[in-house]
Amino acid sequence: MTAPDVPTELTDPVTMRALAHPLRLQLLRELSLDGPATATQLAKRTGVSVPSAGYHLQQLAKYGFIEDADPPERGRDRPWRVRARGVRWSAGTEQSSEFVTASRLLRERFTAEALSSLNGYWRTEDDHSPEWQEAAFVMADTAHMTPHDVQEFNEQLRSLIARFRDRPTHERPAGAVPVRLFGFGVPERS
Repeated sequence: MTAPDVPTELTDPVTMRALAHPLRLQLLRELSLDGPATATQLAKRTGVSVPSAGYHLQQLAKYGFIEDADPPERGRDRPWRVRARGVRWSAGTEQSSEFVTASRLLRERFTAEALSSLNGYWRTEDDHSPEWQEAAFVMADTAHMTPHDVQEFNEQLRSLIARFRDRPTHERPAGAVPVRLFGFGVPERS
C-alpha cells in the first residue's frame, strides 16, 4: 500500500501537539522520503537510540500518522510506513484556544525544521557539485493578494510540487535527489 495523495487533515489539538515533537517530525520526514524503515534503520539515520526511535514511532502510530508496513510476525523491529502524504491544519480562527495554541506550536516546529534543513545545506554547500550550488535557491517576493488569492496560490504551488514529488521511482531522471521545498504566504501588514 502506498500513502494516499491527500494530506491528513489535523483537527484534534492533542494529535497536533503529539506531532509537534522534533524527533517525531524527523522520523515522519524520513519515512516520507525513503519509504518503509525499521526503528533500527531510523535510529541510525537520525542519530538517536533504537529505543527512543521505537518509542516515538509508536507515538506516531498511536495518533495515526504511520502504520506497520509488514504483518506483525516480523517481530519487534518491523518496518513502518506513512499513512498519508503530509498533513494540513487550519489556523484555528473558529476553534478553541487549545486548538489555536496547538496549531501555532506545530507551525513553529515545521518552520524550525525547514530552516534547519536550509542551514544544514549552507553549512555543507561546498560538498555539493557546482551544478547543485547554482540550482539551489532562496526566494523572497511580495505580491498584493486577497485571502482567496493566497489560497489559490497555495493550491497551485502544491500541484506543481506534486508533479515532481509523485513521479514513480523508475521515471525519475538520473541524478534526482530529494530537494527540500518550504514556503509561506503571510500578510506584510493588516
